Amino acid sequence: MDLPQAQAALAAVVAHATTIGASVSCSVVDGAGNEVLTARMPGAPSFTPHIARTKARTAVALRMDSADVAGLAQTYPDLIPVIDEQMPFTVTTLAGGVLVRAGKAVLGAVGVSGATPDEDAECARAGASATGLTE
Repeated sequence: MDLPQAQAALAAVVAHATTIGASVSCSVVDGAGNEVLTARMPGAPSFTPHIARTKARTAVALRMDSADVAGLAQTYPDLIPVIDEQMPFTVTTLAGGVLVRAGKAVLGAVGVSGATPDEDAECARAGASATGLTE
């Protein structure tokens, strides 16, 4: 995931958020979970960039959308605290972190925060699709 792809994701997130009347933050990370781009729309709360970044990093680290981590946590309740001990961030089960993949290869993720969990996920999916990397 490079900067032009991250910028395309951001533009799609902002466009989708605008159509649903939401103000969100978006964070795009590469396949190693390194931040490529993070931005906050006017009106989005100041804490949302960090949450968006955490959602994207969670998706990459666990190789699943952040919303799917809730099922993992429910099935294996002791697992998430052990994973947290090994991460430089706190793993989240909040919806809105969506993987960008080509086949089985994880190329990065888009994280969105600031709207409802379902709206965050919708915006993140729009961003992931706009990268041109997903199959």
